[in-house]
Amino acid sequence: MSAIAVPALPRPQRRRSGRSWRARAGVGVAGLALVAAAVGQPAAASPPPPTPPPTAGTGTFVYVANNGGDNVLVIDTATHTVVDSLGIGDGNSGPSGLAVSPDGTRVFVADTESDSMSVIFPAARLSGSTSVGQNPLGVASGPDSHRAYVTNNLSNNMTVVDTQTVPFEVLDTVHVGTRPYDVAVSPNGTRAYVANQLDNAVAVVDLTTNPPSLVVSVQVGQFPQGVAVSPDGASVYVTNFVDGTLSVIRTADNTVRATVNLGQNTSPSDVAVTPDGSRVYVTDFGTRAVSVIDATANPPSVLHTVLVGRESEGVAVTPDGSEVYVTNSGDNTVSVIATASDTVTHTIPGFNNPLGVGAGTRTVGSAPVRLTLEEEADEGHGKDSPDARRHPGFTLSARLTADGGPLDGRTLIFGTGSKALCTQTTDGRGRATCAVPPGRPDGEGCYTATFAGDRSHAAATARLCTKHDGPPEDRHSHR
Repeated sequence: MSAIAVPALPRPQRRRSGRSWRARAGVGVAGLALVAAAVGQPAAASPPPPTPPPTAGTGTFVYVANNGGDNVLVIDTATHTVVDSLGIGDGNSGPSGLAVSPDGTRVFVADTESDSMSVIFPAARLSGSTSVGQNPLGVASGPDSHRAYVTNNLSNNMTVVDTQTVPFEVLDTVHVGTRPYDVAVSPNGTRAYVANQLDNAVAVVDLTTNPPSLVVSVQVGQFPQGVAVSPDGASVYVTNFVDGTLSVIRTADNTVRATVNLGQNTSPSDVAVTPDGSRVYVTDFGTRAVSVIDATANPPSVLHTVLVGRESEGVAVTPDGSEVYVTNSGDNTVSVIATASDTVTHTIPGFNNPLGVGAGTRTVGSAPVRLTLEEEADEGHGKDSPDARRHPGFTLSARLTADGGPLDGRTLIFGTGSKALCTQTTDGRGRATCAVPPGRPDGEGCYTATFAGDRSHAAATARLCTKHDGPPEDRHSHR
């Protein structure tokens, strides 16, 4: 991940009747959804089913923090084209750092302008966010795919967030040093490595303690920025923006075992390691060159450089190691490097100040599933509040089946528009519910439940559109 390659600076309704009611809703089969008429309403032609996003199926996708567009753009590595745009926040988020969970189900984004972290569920095209510290720049995923670590540049700390359920839970805030920038987590999830710009050091944080604790601060070069850990966890690579070097830390004793000179007038910004650990790719903000490092050499050394776009920032290697993606903030492009030849094979246009970048692979099965979504009145907490009297809450109830039998232990994501409302695990009946609180706006509302698929089963989304402008008996599924 990389955010900005310059020193970070401070930022200048009627009350419902008492009886329970239920409205029949959408039915999704193998990634498609239909909307049925409500109970008591005549059946009518269904609206077009929602189109499954490209990320709902098997494939490798690259996600780019499109800072100027305040969104995340998705590249399909099979076609090297932008295939989706994913919204985050409220339109003033300033996405900078980005990381993809190892299982490809989540994309974590450091939202610098809104002091928050967004979590995108690509298969559902839903996202949510949580507040962190000031000026978050870097973000990393833990090996469990749901825990995220965010560096807050002006708060001098790191926030630990659990995203297994929505709303997300901030677990800890750890002081790490002065002006923390990027962060990387060891493959076994026991250590976090944080580049502290003004300390010229990397903080090593023990993630096994409660709360996480600072182990040691390792001195590196001037103004460290990007951080990456080797796949075996033995080495940490750190870009030093001011002195044009790459520090290599041995994790066994937390000492710098090598310093690689990247050449004169270089400003290395970000770093990524191939899955086999043999190559390291370093972007350079000033020279348009990506340095390719032989990590098997002792000490590691520069093999050659690859010319990319202007002001290159973030860099990510695909999970199979075949390609490297580089964001070029100076000309609003993304360069694709084939690792077999270390040559640029594609230049993808259409970005607006692209910064952080990450890659993830999802493998989804083909066995069809059936997903249904219903709406039930909420007779519970808060029903007598002013908001509840105007806009009563309700419960979304989904059921997931395959071959006529329930699928239990699967995660369903509920949402409305692009906002994730909650994540729940199906029970022994294949059922999961999501409580929608009172106080939602008047009029129409559309809701979805999504099963992202697994290695055996295809993804599916069920959709429910309802109109809430009267008592329960007058409400109906929107057609």
